Amino acid sequence: MGYQGEIEGVYLGEVNHVGPDDTPTGIYKYAVDSPVLLTSTGLKGDLQVDRRVHGGPEKALHHLPAENYAVLSQALPHLADGFVPGSAGENISTHGITDTDAHIGDIIRMGEALIQISQPRRPCWKVNHRYGNGHIAPLLMSQGITGWYYRVLEEGMIGSGDRYELIDRLEGSASVASIWQIFLEKLRSRKPIEAFNTDIPGLSEEWAFE
Repeated sequence: MGYQGEIEGVYLGEVNHVGPDDTPTGIYKYAVDSPVLLTSTGLKGDLQVDRRVHGGPEKALHHLPAENYAVLSQALPHLADGFVPGSAGENISTHGITDTDAHIGDIIRMGEALIQISQPRRPCWKVNHRYGNGHIAPLLMSQGITGWYYRVLEEGMIGSGDRYELIDRLEGSASVASIWQIFLEKLRSRKPIEAFNTDIPGLSEEWAFE
């Protein structure tokens, strides 16, 4: 059950624009060398343009395993040079924990902060424009490699080189990747939501299978 490792990169967003309408976005991130305060609503200094879908108590921090970029590079080799940590809009990059290892509700000590996995990331159209390819978001979802968000239980400083460690796991929990399998199976089958086990301990109420 246990996992631990080291933060390899911390990234903050700055204002930029994507798409034909030059929509403002914070998906473009830059690496920071010094520790940053993680508050209950996000990293201090991290720009979040659309607060409906980014940031806030249930999406304070986005963690994307660096391993996921290898999957993207294999599927879309002509874009491989652009698949580098931080480029998908994540705040945290690591090796050693994947969407299959991470479970909804996992409580993790990361640097000084205590955090809990709240939900998978649901990539929007902006990630497609970030790479100039319309297949990115569907590929991330179909492979269950979108990464995940945290809620913050204890605020604190986090930085590159800090350790992270699983502290506790909820009974009956489900992996981040498996949430996507439930979601996609519902879309394919068109069965009513009652046909699926969506009672996932620790899953954010913001996440909807409907």
